[in-house]
Parts: sequence; structure tokens; C-alpha cells
Amino acid sequence: MSVYGPIGVPPARNVSGTHNPNNISTVLELANYAIAIRPIGSVTLFEDASVGDPTSLGVAMLMANWTKASRPDEAHNDYDTPLRQQLGYVLNSAPKTPDGAISHRSEQVQLWSDFVYMTPPFIAYYGALYQPYVHQWLVYTSYDQIRLYRNYLFDTNVGLWKHIALGNFTDEGHWSTGNGWAAAGMLRVLTTMNQTTLGYQPQFLAAQIDLQNWATEIVNNIWTYQQPDGSLFNYATDPTTFSDSASTALLASVTFRLAALPSYLRGPPANATADPTLTPHPTIDMATLPTLTPLKPESVRAAHLARDCVRRRLNTTDGWLAQVVDPYNFQIQQVDGKSPEAESFVLMMEAAWRGWKDYILAEPSP
Repeated sequence: MSVYGPIGVPPARNVSGTHNPNNISTVLELANYAIAIRPIGSVTLFEDASVGDPTSLGVAMLMANWTKASRPDEAHNDYDTPLRQQLGYVLNSAPKTPDGAISHRSEQVQLWSDFVYMTPPFIAYYGALYQPYVHQWLVYTSYDQIRLYRNYLFDTNVGLWKHIALGNFTDEGHWSTGNGWAAAGMLRVLTTMNQTTLGYQPQFLAAQIDLQNWATEIVNNIWTYQQPDGSLFNYATDPTTFSDSASTALLASVTFRLAALPSYLRGPPANATADPTLTPHPTIDMATLPTLTPLKPESVRAAHLARDCVRRRLNTTDGWLAQVVDPYNFQIQQVDGKSPEAESFVLMMEAAWRGWKDYILAEPSP
């Protein structure tokens, strides 16, 4: 069901049967629970002071809505209305900068690198799902929000993202998890965009190259701060901060995805009927497109070292990852060492590593 999976966008609509590899009972449980506790009158998928965080549930809710006809026993809610309300809020009502960057916070205009993983992938998936009639403006908006965020947060001195800009406080440090959020969000938008009937249009080809380059620059630059044990500091460029397993796992996952990117950039489904509003085979002046930034071999080696480090820090009894940042306070280490967010990063890392391994094994020998 993932954009990195063999089906991609759109996913299968028939997910019936417990042995179906596309079974998404857990996703439906999550969507149903979110609706059950959602206050009457809410315009976001769950209550939160953040604009960006509720949209992180958006893709799961879109999947529930997409597949509900095949699971009437479980998918028994109206998912469409909350989705429309959430999209309308984030696009039309949430605070914005003068140039249109959507705020990560609801009480003020403030940009956090976290936003890039939470909101643009939701907007892109919303626009791409019902292809071949892809909502071009939505898909492009997902890219444009990343572009605007990068304008505010990218630090040209080190080639990494600052954490927070604008508002009543800022964080100009290069928070490792924030860089991971940004790069991972870019790749989700890139892969979603590529797997639509928009994928070969000149404007969207240029956007895809930008997204790949922006993710690559983060990865290539952040691993230069990797420690001998394979880890990254909580703030990559600040050795006075603690060694953080969570961001190490997240950035390893992004690196493995980048290393296997050709296997995910496969264009729209073979059976997709071209959107009649698009030129089927546009003439593209390749000289007008951005130049691709290569992923350094050293970055892939660093990701393997990072994975080894993360695996050493996993508790073999209960599976919790040690030495992780507190999900509720980005400047301190989790006291009890139990972070569900860090656990999700481990799963993302392992899935990305398997995708990289499959890609390498499928490559013909020279």
C-alpha cells in the first residue's frame, strides 16, 4: 500500500480477506478510532495546536476512504467529509507567510522542518489518488510548499535545514530529526508525483528533480557529521548534544530510499488512461531542467553504519530503541527510552533497507 510498494499510486481498492497482502485492517482501525474521538465541529482530523500534525493522518484516512467498499465490516465511517474539511483548513484557513508558506502552528505563523513530512505528502496523495484525473494544482502545491519551506529553513553554510523559523521563538540549530523529516517528506512527494499521469509533464519533471536534489543535499551533508559508532548527534553540527538513535534511523531510511530511487520512479500505472487535459507526450527541452545531484557512495556506506548502530541499540527483550530524542521535547533525550516515534523510524529504516537490497539484487551485473 506504500508509494514505495510494487503497486504504488493508486493502491489496490480491493483489500478484502485476511490473507490479502493488501489487507489494511490496522489502517482502518486507526482511521475509525480517529473519527470516533474527533470532536463535533472539528475541521482537522484530530485536535492539535499544530497545523501540520493532523495532516499526518491524512494518507491513512485517504486509504480508508479508497478501500472502504471492499471492507464494509470495518470501513463503516464517512471518511470523505473529514478529509475535505482537513484539506480545506490547511489550504484556506491556516496561517500563512506573505509568500504562501503554510504555518506549522495554528496560533501564529511559524515554520518547522517537521511540516514537510506531515502535510505535503497528504496534499500530494489527495491530488494523485483518483488518476488519471489528477488534481494538478494540489500535486504541484505539495512541491511548492516544500520549496517555500526550504527558502526559509535551508542553511547554505552547512547544507542542512534549520529547525524553526519565524514566530515568537526560533531554532536555528540543525536538528537531525528535522532534517530527516524534511528529506523523507520530499521523497514521498517525489514518488507520488512521479507515479501519476502528471509525471512526464515539463513542470513536474523539474519539480521531481528539485525534490531529489534537495533530499540528496541533506543526506550527503548530514553524514559528514556521523560519529565513529554510526550515530548522529541530536543536532548534527553540535557535538555538545547527545547521540540520537531516532534521527540516525530516520536518515538511514531516507538514504536507502534514495539509493534505490530508480525502482520507485516508474511513472504512472501501465493501465492508466491518460488525462485528456494533458499533452500525452510533451516535447521537453532537457537543457531547461535542473541538473541531478548524485548521491555519494559515502552516504550509502554511512547509512549501513547507522543501521548497524541502531540495531545494536535495540533492546533484544522488548524491542525498544535506546538513546532517543523525546518526541515532546526536541532538545532532550527520552527519559525512559521508550519512543513510539523512534520505533516507527526503525520500521521505516528496515523497509527502506529491504527495498534497497531488492533493487541491488535485481540490477544486472556489469
